[in-house]
Amino acid sequence: MEFLQQLVNGLTIGSIYALVAIGFSIVYGALGLVNFAHGDILMAGTFVAFALYTSLDLPIAVACIGGIIAGLLLGAIVEEVAVRPVLKSHLLIPMMTTLGMGLIIRNIVELKYGSGTLPFPSFAGSGFFDVFGLQIARAAVVTLVVAVITLVLFAAFLKFTKTGFAIRTVAQDMTAARLMGIPVNRTIMMVYAAGGALGVIGGLLYANTLEVVYLGMGFPILLKGFAAAIVGGIGNLQGALIGGLILGVLESTVGPSAGSYRDAIAFFLLIAILLVRPAGLLGARVQERV
Repeated sequence: MEFLQQLVNGLTIGSIYALVAIGFSIVYGALGLVNFAHGDILMAGTFVAFALYTSLDLPIAVACIGGIIAGLLLGAIVEEVAVRPVLKSHLLIPMMTTLGMGLIIRNIVELKYGSGTLPFPSFAGSGFFDVFGLQIARAAVVTLVVAVITLVLFAAFLKFTKTGFAIRTVAQDMTAARLMGIPVNRTIMMVYAAGGALGVIGGLLYANTLEVVYLGMGFPILLKGFAAAIVGGIGNLQGALIGGLILGVLESTVGPSAGSYRDAIAFFLLIAILLVRPAGLLGARVQERV
């Protein structure tokens, strides 16, 4: 029974990591780049939701929608300011510029709210559901439901909309996409915006679970999301989902016995997976030409 309890907890936190990992993977899949501002975008979007709730007294659901919109805008701004001007440079250059944008975003938030921990209102309510002896927190149920709905809607967006088709085309062949008349620059901006929105949703669910929001919350989620994306096969959205769930389950099942070393043991196991399959669980094997 204890294992099942930890499994449910692992799936809950793993779904948050999956959302963040998919935000990573969509950018990497389209451009082969890593957006190092991702963690600070999700943190800033969560703070926007916090500000809308506390300062304007908006309903928490409306405030969260405002935070997601802020994530969209911040993702688009990062692409416009830090990525597009250096897109044709060496791959390390746009990665470093996104890192710089992340630091700018963090400093702006710190100027307003400081570096302390602030209470975040739970939109799931307190209490537990008793399911066959399992004590499942309401926040965990809401997190799983919201994460699943978000992932399903995003998959449908990519498959059935014109913008989703453009994103998939750019990811497959950017030059061919230009020749087909697809607005590549606008599509790349949408990729970063979508990644920012997914990250903020993950940040909101994380803040809802802990019932706090703080300046440094973006980094641990960034680290776990990045690891999940790599393990699943970075650039593969299904792999990012699987990687996030695996990481969450490992944390919950191994963590209680590991104490303060829970992250180290979880990452050790993930490294073991990568040693067996370096491209990730669902990553494509690349053949080298000799």
